[in-house]
Amino acid sequence: MELIRRNQVLTQMLDEAAAQYLGINTTDGRAIDVIDQAGRITAGDLARELRLSTGAVTTIVDRLEKAGYARRVSDPDDRRRVLIETTPTVARLSEEIYGAAEEVLEMTAAYTDKELELFVRFQEQSRDWLEEHLARAEQLNAGKPRKRRLTGRGRA
Repeated sequence: MELIRRNQVLTQMLDEAAAQYLGINTTDGRAIDVIDQAGRITAGDLARELRLSTGAVTTIVDRLEKAGYARRVSDPDDRRRVLIETTPTVARLSEEIYGAAEEVLEMTAAYTDKELELFVRFQEQSRDWLEEHLARAEQLNAGKPRKRRLTGRGRA
């Protein structure tokens, strides 16, 4: 458990450093990752994946377009529908930060198929655990009283 927790901290730190290198915030960095994993995604699906409103996602995509990291394209199957995809700049900068995909393949080359199956099963179970506990945390936050925000004049 100690190793998993340490790796989670390191992953978060790496993602923060990557976002800083790209000149974006970490939420925008997460959006790039989700878009890149999907290949192309609708704004609605991106909002669901990020657990944000569609309005917030529109603002994120606007920022990513302005930075040259994402673009809106017509859906080839339905021209009325707009999809979001990353630009080639993302692949180039990602390789600068994270290295080439071949590096991971080299790390896994020494493992047997059985060992890799175990690793994949563990990752799938970890993902399910994370989804379950994220939903629990979101539910707890939803039931929590909202804090009053102060205006610039010190009044709520």
